[in-house]
Parts: sequence; C-alpha cells; structure tokens
Amino acid sequence: MILSTRRIVGCLVVLAAAGCASAQQPSASSAVAPAGDVEWRAYGRESGSQYSPLSQIDASNVSRLKVAWEWEASDVLGEENEFRNQSTPLMVNGVLYFSAGTDRVVIAADAKTGRTKWTYRLEDERNGRAPRANSGRGVSYWESGSDRRIIVVTPGFRVVALNAETGQPVPTFGRNGVVDLKEIHGVAENAVIGASSPPAIYEDVIAIGPALAVGLAPPSRNNVVGAVVALDARTGAVRWRFNTVPREGEFGVETWKDDSWTYTGNAGVWAPITVDKARGIMYLPVEGATGDYYGGHRPGDNLFATTIVAVNALTGERIWHFQTIHHDIFDWDNPTAPILADVNVNGTTRPVIVQLTKQAFAYVLDRVTGEPIWPIVERPVPTTETPGEAASPTQPIPTRPAPYDRQGVTVEDLIDFTPSLRAEAVEAIKPFRLGPVFSPASLRDAADGTQGTLTLPGTLGGTNWEGGAVDSETGILYVGSHTSPAVLSLLPGGERSDMNYIMSSGRVPQIQGLPLIKPPYSRVTAIDLKTGDHAWMIAAGDTPDEIKNNPALAGVNVPRTGTPGARPLLMVTKSLVFEGEGQGGGSYLHALNKSTGEIVFSYPLDASVSSIPMTYSVDGKQYITFWIGDAGTRVRSRLVTLALP
Repeated sequence: MILSTRRIVGCLVVLAAAGCASAQQPSASSAVAPAGDVEWRAYGRESGSQYSPLSQIDASNVSRLKVAWEWEASDVLGEENEFRNQSTPLMVNGVLYFSAGTDRVVIAADAKTGRTKWTYRLEDERNGRAPRANSGRGVSYWESGSDRRIIVVTPGFRVVALNAETGQPVPTFGRNGVVDLKEIHGVAENAVIGASSPPAIYEDVIAIGPALAVGLAPPSRNNVVGAVVALDARTGAVRWRFNTVPREGEFGVETWKDDSWTYTGNAGVWAPITVDKARGIMYLPVEGATGDYYGGHRPGDNLFATTIVAVNALTGERIWHFQTIHHDIFDWDNPTAPILADVNVNGTTRPVIVQLTKQAFAYVLDRVTGEPIWPIVERPVPTTETPGEAASPTQPIPTRPAPYDRQGVTVEDLIDFTPSLRAEAVEAIKPFRLGPVFSPASLRDAADGTQGTLTLPGTLGGTNWEGGAVDSETGILYVGSHTSPAVLSLLPGGERSDMNYIMSSGRVPQIQGLPLIKPPYSRVTAIDLKTGDHAWMIAAGDTPDEIKNNPALAGVNVPRTGTPGARPLLMVTKSLVFEGEGQGGGSYLHALNKSTGEIVFSYPLDASVSSIPMTYSVDGKQYITFWIGDAGTRVRSRLVTLALP
C-alpha cells in the first residue's frame, strides 16, 4: 500500500488503497475529564439504558432551556442534502464525536461551544452502493492509557481507527488505520453488506454486527450471512467470529433442516450490541433470516435468527441464547440494543436484560443465565396455508410485562370516531384476513378470495431502532412504540426471485384520509421492571392537523392521538424523561414527568427530532443534544444543543 499526504487549505489529506481520507487539524484537548463533567462514552451511555444521573435540568427550570449552540451538517457535507441523521453523539473529555452524511463523516466538536475541532472522511466508491448509505447511528470510543481512539464503520463496510485528538487514522491499525470487513467476511467486493450501528467495545475487543439487504422480496434464497466479527482494538486483527447461521458441526446447525444453513443468509446484527462490562458479556440482538415473510427454503427453528445471544466478549463463545421467534416469517427481528439493569424483583436484586421488539413484547431475562424473570410460555399460534411453508406451531409469549402496543387486528381495533367511519372500515377490511399476533402472511390471490393478512404490529413495529430507556435507580422502563398496521401478502417469486414466494406491495386502506386503526398512533409506555406492570401510557404527540381538520371529523372531539408512523425517541435522567416524537412527528422535544407521563414542557423546534437525545455536563453545566431535520420542509440535518441560560 502506498501512502501519501499533502496539505490542502489547512487540511491533511490521506490517500490510501481504501480510498481518500481527510482530517481537519485539531486543537489539543486534555486526556483527563475535568471535575464536574458527566460523559456519554457509548451508545446508550451505559448498558444500553439511555439513562444519565444528571438533574440540573428539572421540572422547575426546563421551561428556561435555550439553544446553547447548533452544528450544521452542511458545513461539512457541502451540497449533500441530509435531512435525517440518526446518530447519537458521544461526549468524552469535553469533546462530542458524531457522524454525518452518506460517507459517514466523523466530526469532533467542542462540547461547550460546538466549534468543530476536526473532521474525517473516507471517500470510497463502495459507500454509494452500501445497504446503509447514511450517517449511521454513531461512532465508538476506545482508550488504553494515553492511546485514545474513535472507531467508525463506514457505509462501505470498512472499520477505521482515528486518533481521538487529531482525527487522523492510526497507522498501526489494519492498513494505515483501515480494516476491510468484506475481506474478513470473505465476500465479494459487490456483496450487499454494511453496518448502521456503532461497534461494541470491551477491553481491547471491537465487535461489529452487520446489516444486509432488506428481505421483503429477496432476489434469491442464497444470501450473505450476517456473522459478527470482533477485531483487536490495537491492531485490527481478527479476534473471533460468531456465526449467526451455524456452520457444519456447530451448535444449532440441526435447526436448519435440509442443509438450508448452507445457502440461507441475513441473520445479521444491525441493532447495537450491548456490553456487560462487569461480566465480560456481549449481547447480540440477531435479526431474521432470508426472507422476511417466507421461510419455505429454510425449514426448522433457524437458530440464531431472531435470537438474543450472550457471548464471551473476549472469545465470542456462546454462553446462552433465547430465541424470541422460532422460524421468523414476520420480519419481527430484534431491532434495538438490549437494555441491561439491576432490578429488585420479589426482594432479590436481579441482573436483567430487556429486549424490546417489533411485536411489542418486552422479553425480560436474567442476563447471566438467560432464564426468564417471569414465565415465557410456548403457546400455539396460527398456522399457514402457503405452499412449502412450515410455520412454527408455537411461539414464546411473555406472561409479563403485557404487550405495550396493539397486537393482532379485530373489528374493535378499527377507527371509531363515528359509527359511519367504523362501518366504512369494516367494509374496507373485507379483502383481508384478520388474526391474533403471529398470524403469518397469506397469498395475494388466495383461494378464499382474500388478498393478504392485515396485521398489527406491522413491518416497522411496535418498537424499532429507537428502542427505549430505563431509569437505573427506579427500575422503570420507558418504551416508545407506534401502532402501524401492514398487509402481509405473498406472490410467486417468478422472474424476480428464485424463492417460491416473496412479499407483494399490499397497502393498508385509509378511511376518508384517516388511519384505519383507532388511536393512539404512537405512544410512550412506562413499565415497572420490579413487577412487570405497566405504570402509565400516553400518546406520544398531539393530533396532526390533517386529522384534526379532516371534514369527516367535523364536530368530533378528537383526543390527543400521536402521529401515524412517527416513532418516539427517549432519554431519561434523574429528573425527567425527554421525548422526541420522531421523524414525521411534531417539531418538539418534550419533557415528561417520570411518574405520570404528564408533559412538563415542550420545547419548539424547526423540525422533528431524528435521533435519540443524549445529555452531558461540562464544568458543571448540563447540556441536551439531538438531531433535527425534515425532507418535506427542507430543513437540513442540524445538531441542536440546549442548556439553561
């Protein structure tokens, strides 16, 4: 590899075999966090909890919040129009680290002022072909003594280690700071594999979970497998690999009948991996296998697809696993970072792991043993008539907590603002099959004349990547979800795919421009992990104007509904729950009373919140920061940071 450098307008440009990288020169910063600083060093801060002990901003003063500073993505991205940035910044030693744009530019900014200290961009032709060609959900931080590094996985599926002080690639890591993950996975240059979540770090191990092509209508039953690979944080050398689809002789391979493990792909880990640093365990939230709604080419339960897997963080060896869906044909893969907490249950402190899901169940397990905290029962679920499919006859159903959003569809779930709207909705669903949770997709042109299965939650959840937050002191879990139905209909693969069946594009009917399902359309639910009981639930936003002002609702008193399709983004502190309504929702950051869900204050914004909020303090002053943006109103991505005046 030939490495050359040249200075261009004060920037150091590094040319390498992996592409072109640039790093803007920094100013120096201390390697020791000053007294009074409360940091945010990893995705979810600690244990995936989205919790901070800060309380300077509380119910008595939250209404006094002002913009401390803003960071415009356009300053780095130039003409690129980014309207949705999902990255959660880290704050370490008075510096924020985050990512932006389709090249996943890494930025270091002063946490007090927002002044850019350095930027890094790896220009790579693979970025534009990536399955996750976006800013990603953030970067990771590693340190050993004075060696401090920022780790980023680019859209083109390369791992880059940057000096946290300078933003320059660490030359002793991989090839001049870059490791090619496609090479390590042994896949072709044009293979559709990437990553959207930041790596997980434990001691000197970096673990990367991959994201693959969406499996609604895969062109083939053969696909790339989403194994998790761990690298040495110092050198970039491979430390271990965990096969999410077992290879011959490995545990679980017998759950892939007819040797379907030899060609089936996906089963990636696109959600963040959570680390129990005290025990040296990583928890992998594995997604479903190829394809999302038809599993006739992969008979069996299909471990470790749609499974929580606990592995030794240093070796990758499996410690335990819990499959949340057997033979997943619902696209209800595990979409969120597992949340860890220590909770007093029946007088005993239990180390728990909570996996939030698209099907709106919270699976609560002992994170050391994998045993359920409350019984999770294998219960019969609907069967399927799709030729070649063999759905699992049972699925694991938690006895508590209860579901935190609607499951399955009945007439009682339909819009009911007026009797005539309900009657119209009843007529509109006649072409579809209805059923309880775990009702599978059906044929678009079925013998009974139906055109698919109407289901809740739909393809996007329930809960999606936005996840939830847990108060580490009280054991209360706060979950964001949205009530989004979907039509699951299958049609033959034909010329589009060598699979027998793939997903068709069925649409959920609207009723005079109104959602088919009655509100709330998005919600925040508080769940007491000490008992498994729901504490409260609120609609996650006001009623949108297009619903309030719909002529069919003239004279109707419409309650607060939340926004259809918007998914809440939550962060909790010692004093408050902070909620952004999510992309497409209202342009506010809400502060909620933790005990009741009552809105204490709503901070108005130029666009909806698009990332999970985080909070930190520098020199004793608390800040809250998050991204906003809106493609519809052309508000480009902007990092907004609030503080008390």
